[in-house]
Amino acid sequence: LAADKNSPLGGWRLAAEDNSAVSVMEGLKKYKGNKLGHEKGVELVKGKEAFVFELDINTTDRTGIVEAVEVAKNKDVVIMVLGEHGFQSGEGRSRANLDLPGLQQELLEAVYAVNKNIVLVLMNGRPLTINWADKNIPAIVEAWQLGSTSGDAIAKVLYGDYNPSGKLPMTFPRNVGQVPLYYNYLSTGRPKYPGDDLVFWTHYTDEVNTPLYEFGFGLSYTDFNYSDLKLSAKSFSKTGELNVSFNLSNTGKYEGKEVVQLYIQDLFASRARPIKELKDFQMISLKPGETKEVSFTVDAKTLEFYSANNKWESEEGDFKIFIGGSSNTVLESDFVLQD
Repeated sequence: LAADKNSPLGGWRLAAEDNSAVSVMEGLKKYKGNKLGHEKGVELVKGKEAFVFELDINTTDRTGIVEAVEVAKNKDVVIMVLGEHGFQSGEGRSRANLDLPGLQQELLEAVYAVNKNIVLVLMNGRPLTINWADKNIPAIVEAWQLGSTSGDAIAKVLYGDYNPSGKLPMTFPRNVGQVPLYYNYLSTGRPKYPGDDLVFWTHYTDEVNTPLYEFGFGLSYTDFNYSDLKLSAKSFSKTGELNVSFNLSNTGKYEGKEVVQLYIQDLFASRARPIKELKDFQMISLKPGETKEVSFTVDAKTLEFYSANNKWESEEGDFKIFIGGSSNTVLESDFVLQD
């Protein structure tokens, strides 16, 4: 997909002109990549692209893999743009298999065999199961299908002149059998791991429960550390509010932005409640070595849900609060809402 000028436009592009997007290859060369070479590797689809509900995906023509492998040998960096054709996503285009379509996984592994210094750019319209890439590829950029100037934006990220700060708005599974997979699920009758000698708990026998990449996950060219979670009180009334504060530090070498996230769990309520719900978030910019105190305000409105009384309201009781850079949070405390 490196030179593809249609797929970046996505599946809902009826009003767009064909081949009007800036491809990743064009963006890289325009920006500062005059020395870049390119081989397509494999054709993703057979025949002519068309706005149809079932694309004919190439699973037999491997002729381009040899050329791609030759180009990749002895190069400093290999950028591979893989994923889904733009018309594979959208209405009526569900997939039962979430692997890289066609021969792309075979291409990826063939190139990896001769050059492990790969940057994988994913251009896709849904979460994919990329366990092999997660284990073996040193850098993965989730670019989605960004639109008409995709290549320009992606080029700045790849050359390191823009530090990415995006977070996943959906969960990436390890296996399609985990779907539907989301962070804010309800507790089950056997939610906890009881011990090595017991089998009756909620789990798969052939896969771990956790996703490959959780909701809210996203890396940066720098690192962030969360510490010193403080609550202004351990309880507050429905007419009051709670201040939640913590320290965020940039422990890496580059200036960056972090999307800090606040989650809450309502432990007991008139209806079953999720184990964790995103309630607020902020984007914080930090220079290398800088630390900032970040704060959130929680009040009765924050805790509202559609209760057993068939109305939106908050209910008094015990709550947990979580802070982190994703739904896999790192700081935790608790409080009580009083009537």
